[in-house]
Amino acid sequence: MQDDLRHAFRSLGSAPTFTAVALAVLALGIGAGTAIFSVVDTVVLRGLPFDEHDRMVAVLEFDTRRAETFGGGQTTPQTYLDWRRMQESFEEIAGVGGSGPLEMRSATGAPIDIRGLRVTHEFFPVFRVTPLIGRAFTADDEIDGRDHVAILSYGYWQQHYAGSPDAIGKRLEISGQSYEIVGVMPRGFAYPVASDKPTDVYRPIGFTNDDKVRGGNRSYNWYAIARLKPGVSIEQAHEQMNRVAAQLDEQYPKFSPGMRVRVVTLHHHLVGKVRGWMLMLLGAVTLVLLIACANVANLMLVRATVRSREMGIRAALGASRSRLVRALLVESILLSLAGAAAGILLAYFGVAAIHAWLPSGLPRVASIGIDLRVLTTAIAVSIATGILFGIVPAFQSSRPDLTRALSDSSRSATSGTASQKLRSVLVVVEVALAVVLLVGAGLFISSFINVLRIDPGFDSRRVLLVNVGIRIPPGPYNREVLKEAEKRGRPYALQMLEAVRAVPGVETATAVSGGVPLTGGWSRTRVELPGKGELAGADNSVDRRIVTPGYLEMLHIPLMRGRSLSTEDTETSQRVVVINQAAARKYWPEHDPLGQRFKMNNEEFTVVGIVGDIRHLGPEIAPRQETYAPLSQNNVVGMTLALKTHGDPMTVLPAVKAAIWSVNKDQRISGDTFTLEQYMDRLIAQRRFNMTLLALFGGLGLVIAAVGIYGVMAYLVAQRTNEIGIRMALGATRGNVVGMVLRRAGMLMATGLVLGAIVAWYGSAAVNSFLFDMQPNDLRILTGALLTLAAAGLFASALPARRAASVDPLVALRHQ
Repeated sequence: MQDDLRHAFRSLGSAPTFTAVALAVLALGIGAGTAIFSVVDTVVLRGLPFDEHDRMVAVLEFDTRRAETFGGGQTTPQTYLDWRRMQESFEEIAGVGGSGPLEMRSATGAPIDIRGLRVTHEFFPVFRVTPLIGRAFTADDEIDGRDHVAILSYGYWQQHYAGSPDAIGKRLEISGQSYEIVGVMPRGFAYPVASDKPTDVYRPIGFTNDDKVRGGNRSYNWYAIARLKPGVSIEQAHEQMNRVAAQLDEQYPKFSPGMRVRVVTLHHHLVGKVRGWMLMLLGAVTLVLLIACANVANLMLVRATVRSREMGIRAALGASRSRLVRALLVESILLSLAGAAAGILLAYFGVAAIHAWLPSGLPRVASIGIDLRVLTTAIAVSIATGILFGIVPAFQSSRPDLTRALSDSSRSATSGTASQKLRSVLVVVEVALAVVLLVGAGLFISSFINVLRIDPGFDSRRVLLVNVGIRIPPGPYNREVLKEAEKRGRPYALQMLEAVRAVPGVETATAVSGGVPLTGGWSRTRVELPGKGELAGADNSVDRRIVTPGYLEMLHIPLMRGRSLSTEDTETSQRVVVINQAAARKYWPEHDPLGQRFKMNNEEFTVVGIVGDIRHLGPEIAPRQETYAPLSQNNVVGMTLALKTHGDPMTVLPAVKAAIWSVNKDQRISGDTFTLEQYMDRLIAQRRFNMTLLALFGGLGLVIAAVGIYGVMAYLVAQRTNEIGIRMALGATRGNVVGMVLRRAGMLMATGLVLGAIVAWYGSAAVNSFLFDMQPNDLRILTGALLTLAAAGLFASALPARRAASVDPLVALRHQ
């Protein structure tokens, strides 16, 4: 083996051009594959970092009247409590909710945000985790008024308490309420799993009396996770929980009719939405690696032909066929390992670049990197790659024609028909795979363009969003407390608006409760029409937003008929709403909606205006029924200040915050502050990421395939120099010679293009679910891919063809 290694090093060193090209091709293929695999492995392929994670499940509630999972699978506290009491499939079932930013105070007294999570006491046995110090939550902590205890994350404990055990028993002030620290989570535990914004503080869910009664309160703020009992399958748990749901539906027919349950693995619940497109990217980069392998195999075949005399001499000196195969395989594996080393180096930089492009919200994104598992996989793939592209050339070279190889007339080595056919097949494979990649890139580019062309129905430019809310006073949280806070919300919002409007650079300042477009926030309420009562099915609810006058005008949402909201809509005047066209079509298809009355939350409203539809949840989701009611006639707790600025919105943010704090120095500004354009950018980030990578892979495939065509045609010209000289001596023109070379290249290209077109046409259906507003079998994209690759192949063949046409017949014949 040592002799084989020494010979491999000498052999590769003696052919620097071949070695450099092969290493470059392998580095690109292995580097791209390693970078993508590191991302997919961390986010999708690895199991969750919990004990027996495959027995952990998410219990999701969904509405049978809608195609999508209702509210993302969330449920009400009443339903969760009934599940906990009636379920038979789980060791424990835990309620989780309230994830998001919380207000605390810095050392200087300034308000700061931390990440909080509300959980029931079953959370800890479901995850089989116990606090590092202190205690876990108990059932007593879930009693309203006794729930003011907290458990810190390990990171927060280290950062703010220097890891001191004395933190237990100290108190935290969170959103104006005092909590006793009773425990610290162990190092490395994180839920949501390794999020880029991990949970800092866990608090118990304190169930109020309203939460225990199936009355009018149907707040879908919680979701459930559980651990299966031994011997219970997911299918059995799914069936048992749906029997529970049916019993509850029969017992409380008016509470949430039509709701059912899905039980899925927790891993699927966390990564299911990204698994498909990530595996698709992994498949695409695998095609790049296969093209690279075919290219290097072609180079190895060419080199094997050149080395036929060397192999003949070694065989004549007694080297067995197995010895020759081993030596050549060692050489190819060594080449692939060197390519892997360069590829892994490229992958380090590639992972850093990909990390910056990744869409937000991916699980475990902070853990993405080149670790031992990825390195081991990359090395294993490189060895397999070396065997894959080296095995055929090795076997072919191990059977030299000794007479021909050792004769003086064979100094200019030539290859047999079988070798030529194999090289041609490899070129055809490269071209076909490149077609598939280019078609995929074209589909995703076109799909991304289609998304960008969608008119959302509003103007998102220069709009700054600042989330504010009304502090709930310390003490039990119930409806009375909430109503008191709502009464204070309206005048307080108006005070903040007046202060913000005075900020230089602010063009318009408005307030909205119930969700701003693109942010993912929305508030649904049930609709009752006169004479029809509460509507059934999916028609029974609308998105309700409470806004100040000028909000619709600021977003340039067009007024289609009637009037908009104004300052004349006061608390004592008629309660009014403006509806969108979707609501008008749905509820009054045969009547004029203007002047119509209907009820929301048992309150009657009159329609005074109709505005255009907007794509509130993003450009890919159709408009829903919406209503806009004036803030002056409604009470709110949480709200968003939506500000139109003259220039860059972020430049006025410090002054806007100062204006808000001038009204109330204790006002919390919830979470991060973004512009509407940034939210739009987030919504299309995944499509842009997929498009960019597939375009990159398509480009790599195109370049590698072109290099392969060039290599084959260059070798063909070098091999047939004497023949070309004879043809030209007999009267063939330069055009005839060029045509001969291009016809040969064209035949290979045409075969590869046809094969690739067939595979792409019938295989593109696999990516249909990732496309927007287009069919996977798009003839324009397929034609564009074929023409692009044909042009690249023609260019790659032109240089060898030109070289062939410049052959001097006298020189060629002299060496005959």
